[in-house]
Amino acid sequence: MRRGALLVVILCGCVSAPPGRTGAPAAAAHSSYDAPPAAHHTIEIRLDVRPAREILASLSRARLERSDAMVLQDLPAVRLAIQDSGSSPEVFERDFVAAFGAESRSAVFDFQPIRQARDRWQALLEGIASEERDVIERASRRAGALLPSDREVTATLQVYLSFGLAGLADHLVVRGSAGSEEMVVDVARALGESEGERLESQLARLSRLIAGEAFRQAWRNYCESSANWKRPDPELGSIEPLLHATAEHGPVAIFAFDESFFPLAVWLKEPMRRSIEDLNRQAERFAEAQGNLERRAELAAELRRGELARRLAGPAGAFLADTIVEAHGLEALRTALQKGPKAFFEAYERVAQSDKSLPPLSRVIRERLS
Repeated sequence: MRRGALLVVILCGCVSAPPGRTGAPAAAAHSSYDAPPAAHHTIEIRLDVRPAREILASLSRARLERSDAMVLQDLPAVRLAIQDSGSSPEVFERDFVAAFGAESRSAVFDFQPIRQARDRWQALLEGIASEERDVIERASRRAGALLPSDREVTATLQVYLSFGLAGLADHLVVRGSAGSEEMVVDVARALGESEGERLESQLARLSRLIAGEAFRQAWRNYCESSANWKRPDPELGSIEPLLHATAEHGPVAIFAFDESFFPLAVWLKEPMRRSIEDLNRQAERFAEAQGNLERRAELAAELRRGELARRLAGPAGAFLADTIVEAHGLEALRTALQKGPKAFFEAYERVAQSDKSLPPLSRVIRERLS
C-alpha cells in the first residue's frame, strides 16, 4: 500500500445552511443518505491524501524549487488534473512557478491562493488524516443507503485529495486504465466555504462528496444489472426517456444537498416547485414529439449530452425522491427504485395526491402513469 493511502472495504448491513439551520448537526437533519443500508453492498473506497500533502509542502517552501513542479507531475492525481484540463505539463509548471510571485496572474492551475493560505490548509489536512478511516467508513455507508435491497451491489472508487484543479469544479472523476473510476478532490474548493466550521462538519462535508460519487457508480452498476432499468417502458410513450433520466439522476443528486436542507420540500420549497414545473414543461415537449421520430431523436440526444440531465433531471428527481422518503420512509424509495422509473413517479404521484401542498405532476405525465 502506498504511503498516505488507506483502503477500507465496508460490508454495509441490515451550499450554506438555510435560515434557522446554521450549524445544525448532521444527525438532526435526517438526510436520506445517512440511513443504514438495506443490504450487504460492498462499497470500496481508497483515499489518498498524499497529493494534497506534497503539493502543499512544495508551495510552503520559503523559495521556489522549480524541480518540485516536475516531481508533482508524477503523482497520479496531478496527471489526471492536467489531462482533464486539456493543458500541457508546461502550463502546470508555469502556474506552479507563478504561485511564488508577488502579483496575482491569470492561471489554469491557480496555486497562489493555496500558498497564501497554506497554514489553514495544513491544519485541515492534518485533521483529515487523523480521521481518515472515519471519513471513508461514513462515505461507504452513505453510498449504500439508497440502494434497493433485492441484490448486493459492489463498487470501487479511488479518491485523491489535491489542490489547484482547473476550472471551477470541486472535483473531477475519470475512468482509470483498469476500468474503475478515479476521483480527484480539490480540498480548497470542496471545503473552502467551510472556514470557521468545526472539523467534524468539514469531514462530514467531505464524506458526503465522496459518497455521492461512490453511490453514482454503485447505482449505475445496479441499473445495468436490472431488467426494470435496462428495457424501455412502452406505456410511457415518448416521455419515457425524460422520466427514465429523472428517476436515474435524482437519487444521485440527493448527495449534492447539505444535511441542513432536508427535508427538501420544506427548506427548498420554491426551488422544488420551479424544478417540477420545468419538468412538466419538458414532458409536454416530449409528448408533442410522439409521432415525430426525428424530433424524438433530437430530444433523446439532448438528454444524452447531459446538460438537461444536470439542470433538470437531477434536481427534480432529487426532490421527488426525498418527498417519497419523507412521506413513506426510505424503504418506499428503495422499492420504487427497484421496480423502475415508472414506479418512481407513481410513488411521488401517490404522495402528491394526498398532500396538495406539493407541486403536482402534469396531466401528460399522469396520463402515462395511469
